[in-house]
Amino acid sequence: MNVNTNDQQGLPTNYFHHQLPNGIEMIGQYMPSLSSTTFGFQLDAAVINEPEDKLGLAHLFEYMLFQGTKKRDARSLNEEFETLGARKGASTGLENAQVWAQIVHTRFDPTLDLLHEVLLTPTFPRDELEQMRSIALQEIRRHDDEPMSRIFEHVRSNFYKGTSLGRLVLGTTESVRALQRKDLQDFWKARYQPNNVLFSIAGKFDWEHVVQKVQDLFGDWQGQASPSPAQKPDPKNTIFLEHQEGKQEHLALMVPFPDYTDPDYYAAMVISEVLGGNMASRLFVEVREKRGLVYGVSAGLSSNKAIGALRIYAGTTPEQGRECLEVVVNELRKLEQEGITADELERAKVQLKSENVMRGEGSGARMGAIARSWWYERKMKTIQDVKESIDAVTQEQILHVLHRYSLLSPLVVAGIGPLQQDELVGNTLSFS
Repeated sequence: MNVNTNDQQGLPTNYFHHQLPNGIEMIGQYMPSLSSTTFGFQLDAAVINEPEDKLGLAHLFEYMLFQGTKKRDARSLNEEFETLGARKGASTGLENAQVWAQIVHTRFDPTLDLLHEVLLTPTFPRDELEQMRSIALQEIRRHDDEPMSRIFEHVRSNFYKGTSLGRLVLGTTESVRALQRKDLQDFWKARYQPNNVLFSIAGKFDWEHVVQKVQDLFGDWQGQASPSPAQKPDPKNTIFLEHQEGKQEHLALMVPFPDYTDPDYYAAMVISEVLGGNMASRLFVEVREKRGLVYGVSAGLSSNKAIGALRIYAGTTPEQGRECLEVVVNELRKLEQEGITADELERAKVQLKSENVMRGEGSGARMGAIARSWWYERKMKTIQDVKESIDAVTQEQILHVLHRYSLLSPLVVAGIGPLQQDELVGNTLSFS
């Protein structure tokens, strides 16, 4: 098969793109030094695509997808993957889902045959449904017992309030118990359609052979998935507290920040790194080392197609909760007013570039990275692209970002612990 060379125009060396007539898009990064290949199918078949009254459906679907096809039951399917030495899996996020496999590059054809079975001929057997439902319910119970998991769900659900992005990914005990086999079948028919598919591959492969094989197996797949519902979050200053007696106070803060497609995204990465990305960060030094107020503190970015966010976590004690929140807010205020030093900028750049290189050494990481950048921006970012974007960040750009986005409004604060709002917040926040 001759792949249209027009598909490759404007792409970096060793990067590929092709679209099948039925709508499936294909992207790839050839990594000749590797012996492994990771490939996967990404679909808009996630939490925001669930019917309003079927919370937890996308997550249960992830478990059920590998539980049997028209040709094999779950045990036979697992044995086939193991015979090939293949790692396989599925993951479900708020906006998309992935089904993937990692193999020695010579096992691509038979492994793709198996994923073809999984994607196009799943049976969702009733006996396996009850077992998977039990596992999903155990996961919900475990999640409910872990304040560190719940605190992020609280801050996220309040940040995205009024949109599907604020939904419980796992669902509730009641909603998962009510899910039926027909719900899985309906979700599969609605969302698993070729116009909704991005095929991504990284590692060692022959691109023309990959395109031909995918065309042979998936070329006759027909159907149309409706566009994902648009999400328009409008965060407001919010304080949400879950009362729980004990010796811990968990805090999470979330504020709008540049998203993945924003020209200032890499400046936002630097700000996040300086604030709470490592053991030399401002929050770690000020909140933990100098004052001993926390046993854990961190900051990171969160992004989706609708909005980006800066997210902060601090784990402390009830006795120190108020001071901890005061110090975190003061550090945000100081950062907003003064920006960062030249030394902080350089150290953050070194750290971020090192992480980027280390993450990019495997086929799995690169498969996910190019799928992410294509899904967001319809382009594939090379490791060099990312390195250059990080290097280009200046102190002036940092100040520009901090003028575009206030770190203190709209601010969502969530807490889990014994403290009441006046005990925890006092007059730390102007809107409390």
